[in-house]
Formats: sequence, structure tokens, C-alpha cells
Amino acid sequence: MSTTGESVLETDHGDVGSVGEYRLLTMLIGAVIGVSLAASSRIDQVTGEKDLTPWLIFVLVGGLLGAAAGEAFGFGFGRWREVKRYHSIRLWRVWLSIVLMLVIAAALIYSARYAFEDTKTLSWRGAALAGLAIAGGLSSAATLAAIRQVAADPLPGSPGQQLNALLRMRQMSSRMLSQLGVLVLLIIAVNVAGANWGETRQDPNVGIFSGVVASFVIATIYVPTASALRRRGAIFVERNFSLADTGVAELVDAAEERQKLEKMLGLDQTTFGELKAGFVVLTPIVVAFLASFVKTTH
Repeated sequence: MSTTGESVLETDHGDVGSVGEYRLLTMLIGAVIGVSLAASSRIDQVTGEKDLTPWLIFVLVGGLLGAAAGEAFGFGFGRWREVKRYHSIRLWRVWLSIVLMLVIAAALIYSARYAFEDTKTLSWRGAALAGLAIAGGLSSAATLAAIRQVAADPLPGSPGQQLNALLRMRQMSSRMLSQLGVLVLLIIAVNVAGANWGETRQDPNVGIFSGVVASFVIATIYVPTASALRRRGAIFVERNFSLADTGVAELVDAAEERQKLEKMLGLDQTTFGELKAGFVVLTPIVVAFLASFVKTTH
């Protein structure tokens, strides 16, 4: 193997190691913050309850939420560095997307005060845990905004390099969507775990509300990126794998190969289909909604 190849491998190995250590560090920091926020609930609990089981479950889920938020932040940061290699990123457009997401999230979280009769439904601790989850998703939101920029412009390089970039960005987007879906699931879990104990009895529907809010916020970031990737993928396929000049004898084989490529690039899917496939939280939201409906009707 050449010296250049060895140096590239060593560099890649160093990058992988540093990113892995960074993700572990952010995960531990997030877990500590989550446990600290959830454990502080004992300070306000003055009802004299002796059963600590609900509190312990709340602390555990809070720690899991923090760990998932930290790991998601580290993962998104690692993907950000990779996306920057494909294209120059205009940071002001990324910041604009993040600010828009934060404004939407803050408005929807604040609307909980008006969505439920009890104005104390949303405590500072619940808002802090939601903020922890949002902070964990910021790097993924920034990376998705960067991917949208890359997909909006013509990709540089040969057709093979362009295809490699498209496939890699699609894979990154799907993985970030799954990670954000786990965060939403844990947001629902931490709200459910915090209900029916402590000084303030939380409305059970808060879990559903928080899941819907988080899902909507993530969709506002993911949907434009997924749409831009599909448009760029369609342009790439039409430009490099057109059937217009293909002979009749090779037409069927060429059409099958083109169909396989379109499937790899996700051109056979809709945005909602991608959300349904990658967003693991949709099923829990439906289940929680049905469970709540059954309770209210009995």
C-alpha cells in the first residue's frame, strides 16, 4: 500500500476515534443534566408520599432522555463536519433555519398553557427537559439545513462522486431522523412518567401533546431537506441515466437498473412515507392517543 493511502487511513482512523469520544462525552453530560433535572423534583414534592417508585422512574427516563440528547448532539456534529466536505455552507442560512425551529418550538411549548385548563401543567422542569431534548437536536437540525443547501445546488465532481454524495446524504438524513424520533419518544415517556404524582397532578394528555409538538418541530426541519434531496436525485437520474437514447433490446434492462437507482435515492417515496418509515415515534403517539381515548370513554 502506498504511503499516501496509509496516511489517509491514519487520518480517517483518528477522525473516527475523536468523533466517538466526543459522542460519548456529550452523552454522559446529557445524562447527568437529565438526571439532575428530574431528581430535583423531590424538592417540590410536599405531599408526603412514601412510594418513591414513580420518582425513580421519572429520574431514570430523564437520564435516558439526557443521554439520547447528548448522543444525538454528538452524532449531528460529526455529520456536520462531513457535509462541509461536499459543499461550502452559508452559515447565515443555517442559523436562519435553527432560529425558525426554536421560535416554532418555543411557541408550541408555551401554547400548552392555553391547551389545558390547568395552567400549572407545564412546569419549569418539564420545559427544561424539553429544552434539553431541543438542544440535543440542534446539531442535527443544523446538519439537515446544510444538506438542504448542498442538494439545492449542482453537485461537483464526476457522476460517481455525485451519486456517492447523494447516497451518503440520504443515509445521514435517515439516521438523524431516527435519532430525533427516539428523542420524541423519550419526551413522551418523561411526560407520562411525571404524571399522577408529586405536588401537581399533570394532565395525562400532556404526553400526547408534547409528542405531537416535537414531531411537528422535527418535520419542519426534515421535510424541506428530504424534498431537496429527492429533487436533486431526480435531476441526477434524468441527466445520467436517461432512457431516451437506449436501444430497444437494452430498454428493459436499462429501465430496471434505473428503477433500482431511483429506489436507492428514495425517489419512489413521499415525504410522509419517509417520516412514517423513519420516525419511530408515530406509533407510540397513536397508541398513547387511543389509550387516552379509552380511559376518557370509560
